[in-house]
Amino acid sequence: MTETRNCMNCKVTFQIFPEDFSFYQKIKAPPPTWCPECRNMRRCAQRNERVLYMRACDLCKKQTLSTYHTDVSFPVYCPSCWWSDNWDAMSFGRDFDFSRSFFEQFNELSLAVPHVALNVSEMENSDYCQYAIGLKDSYLAICSYFGQGLLYTYWIGWSEDLVDSNFVLHSKLCYESQDVQKSYGCRYVYNSQNMTDSEYCFTCSDLNNCFMCVNLRHKSYCIKNTQYTKEEYEREMQKYDRGSYRSSEDIKKEFWNFVVSHPLKYAFVYKSENCLGDFIRDCKDVYWGFDVFGNERGRYVYDSGGPSKDCMDFLQFGIDCELGYEGHDGGWSYNAHFVNSVGYLTDCKYVMSSRNCQDCFGCFGLQKKQYCILNTQYAKDDYEKLKSQIIEHMRTTGEYGEFFPIHHSPYGYNETVAQQWYPKKHGEMLVNGWKWQENLPGKYNSPTIDWKDVPDNIRDVPEDTIKNIFACLKCSKNYKIIKTEFAFYKVRTIPLPRLCPDCRFAERIAHRNPRTLYHRTCMKSGCANEFETTYAPDRPETVYCGSCYQAEVI
Repeated sequence: MTETRNCMNCKVTFQIFPEDFSFYQKIKAPPPTWCPECRNMRRCAQRNERVLYMRACDLCKKQTLSTYHTDVSFPVYCPSCWWSDNWDAMSFGRDFDFSRSFFEQFNELSLAVPHVALNVSEMENSDYCQYAIGLKDSYLAICSYFGQGLLYTYWIGWSEDLVDSNFVLHSKLCYESQDVQKSYGCRYVYNSQNMTDSEYCFTCSDLNNCFMCVNLRHKSYCIKNTQYTKEEYEREMQKYDRGSYRSSEDIKKEFWNFVVSHPLKYAFVYKSENCLGDFIRDCKDVYWGFDVFGNERGRYVYDSGGPSKDCMDFLQFGIDCELGYEGHDGGWSYNAHFVNSVGYLTDCKYVMSSRNCQDCFGCFGLQKKQYCILNTQYAKDDYEKLKSQIIEHMRTTGEYGEFFPIHHSPYGYNETVAQQWYPKKHGEMLVNGWKWQENLPGKYNSPTIDWKDVPDNIRDVPEDTIKNIFACLKCSKNYKIIKTEFAFYKVRTIPLPRLCPDCRFAERIAHRNPRTLYHRTCMKSGCANEFETTYAPDRPETVYCGSCYQAEVI
C-alpha cells in the first residue's frame, strides 16, 4: 500500500510505494523521513567536485591540491601519504557511549582521522583533477576516467582530446559537447551519438559533416535539417565564421532557437525497460533515476553506473553493487548501507572513506578490516552484540535509517554539488545550521589584459596572449588559458573563451533539465499519452511522448 508522508526537511509531501517498503523490510531499515530530492541533496552535500585549494599535506608537508579548505580542523593528507602505511586509522579507535547520539560520536571520529586531499589514482601529468582515475596530460578533469588530453571536463570516460565537455564516452577531439557517445571532431553537440565532424546538433545520431541539426538520423552534409551536396555544404559553411567570438555567439543563439522550434522527446531513455527518469541507458525497472546506466531494479539513483541490482538512494555509486542503500561515491559492494566514499564493502553500515572491509559499523578510513565499530576491533560475537545494541539505541534517538547529517559535512554547502543541483542562499544555511564557506578560492577583477584588446578571431590571436590573466565576462573571476588549451583552439579554429571554467561549466549544465519530474500530456495534437518528464509545463519546448517523437524523427 502506498503511504504519503511529509518530508521532515522541506515539509513537502512524498510517497512511499509498496516496492520501497519491500526493500526496507529486506534490509531491516525504517522508511525514510526525507523526500527523495532532499535525501539526494543530503548526499550531494558530502561531495566537493570543483572547489579546490592549495594547502600543505599534514604528513609529508608538501603542497598539494585539496578539496578541503585550510580552515578545516581535521588533518588532510595528500593521496600518496593517505594510501601509504605511514599511519593507522585504527589508532583513532574509541568505545561507544550510549549516553550520547551516534552521529555526534561518529563526527568526532571523522574530525580526528586524516582525510585524503583528492580522490584520484593512476594519474600521469594530471595534478589538477578530482574524482578521476587513469588520466594522462589532463587538467581540471572532474569525474573523468581513463582518458588523455582532457581539459575542463566532467563525467568523461575512455576519451581523448576533449575540452569543455560533460557526460561524454568513447569520443575524441570534441569541444563544448554534452551527453555524447562515440563521436569525433564535434563541437556544440548535445544528446547525440555516433557523430563525426558535426557542430551545433541536438538529439541526433549517425551524422557526418552536419551543422545546426535537430532530431536527425543517418545523414551527411545537412544544415538546419536541409540536405546539401558535399560541394554545396562546404560553400554554405563558409558563411559561418566559427573562429570569431562574436560570430560564434550569434550562431549559438540561432542554434538554441532552432532547437526549441522542434518537438523534443519527454526523456532521454535508451535501450531500457520500465524506467522513469532522465538520461537512462541499458536499465530495467529503474524508478526515479537520473544519469543511470546498467542498473536493474534501482530506485532514487543518481549518476549511477552499473551493473548493479536492487539498490536505492545512490549518488555517484553503483558499479557491481547489490542491496545497497543510501550510498555516495563508491561501488563494488554488497549490502552496504549509509556509506560515503567507499569501495569493496560487504555488510557494512555507516562507513566513510574505507575500502575492502566487511562487517564494519561506524568506521572512518579503514582498509581491509572486519568486525570494527568506531575504528575499534572486536571479536565476531562481541561485534554482533554491540552493533545490535547501537542500532537499537539509534532507533530510539531517531538516527537509524538516516544518512550522515548535512551539518556534519566537512564542506560548506556552497562548495558541494548540492549547490549545483539544489541551489540555496547564505541565509538559508543559517536557518538550517548548515555550513557556508565564506572564503572560496579565486581572485576577481584583476586581469592583465582587457578583452577589447584581444583579437575577436582565434586566427589573429598571437601565442603570447596566453601569458595574460583574463577576467570572466560573467562573474569577473580571473583565469588563465594554458598552453595545450590554446593549441587546441588554434588547431580547431575555436575562439578564446570569454568565461571562466566554472561559468562555462554552469552554462553547459543549464542546457540540461533539472532533476525534477512533472506529470504531463503529449503535446502532439490528438495524442492523449501521459508521461513523467523533466520539462516543466511552463517551458517553451514542445514535448512529445516516445511514439509521437519517433514519428517526427527524420
